[in-house]
Amino acid sequence: MTGPRAASRLLCLLLALSAALLGCSRRSQDEIGVVARVNGQPIRLELLEFQYDLLRLDALSGSLPSVGALREAYGEILGQLIAQELVAQELAKRGQEVTDEELAQAEAKIRADYPDDTFAQMLAEEFIDLKMWRTMLRYLCGMEKFQRLVLRPGVHLDYREVEAYYREHLQNFRLPERVRVLVVRAPDRSLVEKALALYRQQRNLEALVQAFPGVQAREVVVAKDLLTPAWADALHGGDAGAKGGQGAILSGRAGHEGLLLLERLGAETLDIAQAYPQVEAALLEERLQQAFDAWLGKAVDASVIKVSERLLYKRDDEDLPPDPAAEQAAEEQNASAGGDLPDVASGNETR
Repeated sequence: MTGPRAASRLLCLLLALSAALLGCSRRSQDEIGVVARVNGQPIRLELLEFQYDLLRLDALSGSLPSVGALREAYGEILGQLIAQELVAQELAKRGQEVTDEELAQAEAKIRADYPDDTFAQMLAEEFIDLKMWRTMLRYLCGMEKFQRLVLRPGVHLDYREVEAYYREHLQNFRLPERVRVLVVRAPDRSLVEKALALYRQQRNLEALVQAFPGVQAREVVVAKDLLTPAWADALHGGDAGAKGGQGAILSGRAGHEGLLLLERLGAETLDIAQAYPQVEAALLEERLQQAFDAWLGKAVDASVIKVSERLLYKRDDEDLPPDPAAEQAAEEQNASAGGDLPDVASGNETR
């Protein structure tokens, strides 16, 4: 709901308002490391850097980002953080803020996907600070809670809207040829062989999981055109209806993967009854985004948001080597003008 689109809109609004900056007091010790304040609540540089590192925005290029690219990336992330902070404040006003118990439950649910102590190992390998991770998780829990308790009750869908959306996006409900496959993974090949044999006898996925707790097993449906070459070769010629079908086992660095073809599904177009849940979900997501954008605009207008001018301003020569003399002069001018957390959005003007 608050992906790049909402963050970019907020950033554009902040930039548009930056021309009417209001003065503020000189920088104090409290402002060190603060990149923004939302109704007095600080957003710190360490959180901004943490989110940037998680997204790895410069990973695809394979090179260090320019100053301009870094400022743009930080600006987009900051827009999202400001939106999340506004949501947290709105929930607090309503007495519906994310509790410590809810945060603990959300964390436990995520940890459950990591057996033994692999969650802690993952944090260590990725150099992820647990405290910062929990801060971001609280924000995300707040967004989910805000959508569920504040936005969703105000969104109403009529069946005629669902039908119209279905007709306008009919191509989205055309399904290609697909295969339904049982996938079994384990580090030991013999375990995969035994698990496949048990499934061929009982055709019961739950029984397989209970019998082999060290094995990962699930059924997947994959479009025929999206099969990897290895999967396509392994499943080629397989007879889904034959009880004697043995399946195939692929070996790799991560262990062994067993594949058993369960069903071949032909191309088809879902009728509106079949597609209704998908149409409703897509339309609901669209309406929730519209509702959030409308709320965010009003929230920004009614708030005092101060953003570091280092993220707002762009010089033509910003990618050139820095000029120490020019930087010192700029610092002196900035200090005399009133610091670098100017007011960029305010419902009530303050100085």
